[in-house]
Amino acid sequence: MSLQGRADKTSDKMRRGGLPALPPNHTRLIGSGDGRPCDGCGETIHPTEIRYAVSTHHALDWRFHAECYAAWEGFTR
Repeated sequence: MSLQGRADKTSDKMRRGGLPALPPNHTRLIGSGDGRPCDGCGETIHPTEIRYAVSTHHALDWRFHAECYAAWEGFTR
């Protein structure tokens, strides 16, 4: 899937209510993918890709490709 396709899929998931709004008190960690799926587009985040891990209350809640995180962060309802 293209980078824009991933972002579009994440935005569509937001429009359907499949992801909550970005929590105001969150921690964002940037690292390498670990082979698990992106919570935005659902595709695997490979070790060669950047992964955004978002946590609240000291627990990992979501992982995203960089473009999916940007779509989630910029989404307005």
